[in-house]
Amino acid sequence: MKSTLIDNFTLLIWVSLMASSFVVSELLIPFANPIATTALRFMFATILMLPFIGKISIEQLSYKVLFHYSVISLLLVLFFIGLFEALKTTNALRTSVIYTLLPLISVIITYSALKLITPNKQIAGFIIGTLGAIWVLLAFTQEKVIFSDWRLGDSIFLAACFCLALHVILIKKWATDISPVLGSFYIMLLGSIILLPFLLLFGDIYNIAWQQTTFWQTLLYLTVFTTIATFYLQQHLLKTVGPNRLLSFTYLIPSLVVIPQATTNLSQLYSALPGIMLTLLALYLISKKHQ
Repeated sequence: MKSTLIDNFTLLIWVSLMASSFVVSELLIPFANPIATTALRFMFATILMLPFIGKISIEQLSYKVLFHYSVISLLLVLFFIGLFEALKTTNALRTSVIYTLLPLISVIITYSALKLITPNKQIAGFIIGTLGAIWVLLAFTQEKVIFSDWRLGDSIFLAACFCLALHVILIKKWATDISPVLGSFYIMLLGSIILLPFLLLFGDIYNIAWQQTTFWQTLLYLTVFTTIATFYLQQHLLKTVGPNRLLSFTYLIPSLVVIPQATTNLSQLYSALPGIMLTLLALYLISKKHQ
């Protein structure tokens, strides 16, 4: 019981930090383009993690571990690049709706790759969670989402979500013997190396607002809390709760992002309440009790 409470509390911290990244990242848009922001987050996170990584740990990096983490990092980079590319031909709301499919995608991949069968109650929870998250998103926007006009960007972002789900699952499959700190460092280091060419070619580094204090403050928050902290917590949680339950908590992201905005519009909050209740019901059905 105690371990379950600790896991749920840690999951809440992780998803709260994830939700904050969606809000804070918008603050950097006037100062740097998204590719530059992502690459700099990875690079600065790698530098900040160096004091916590012993020399012996680096020397013990085998070719097998290097290959595994190169694939894991590449999938994460592909998710970010896919997101940026998708937004050229679709919009943020449509990608947010598609993002709610991430836990269901994880269920499909875990069954295909790991032969893990998800109980019926949990499958019902994933479906309800998707509906609840979409309900909350649509309650806070006047824009209609009509997927009959499926766009190229929608396909690109759906593929990016498959990359992200596979990234999480492969950490669970390949990284069980690696400590969360070291695993996080490998992802950030190799991700930085993969992102470096994109930063130089598409990062528009000459137009980054290097002299702006707000740029550095926001980048520091994203680096410490939504990169280092979330990567570490994710590595830890994947060992204790598994990929499907971890990703199920992403159903809370729309609620965590939009509820603070509802203080100025209570009517929207009331319209979102059914979606919030569906999300909570989904988390109950997906909980450890029903595994």
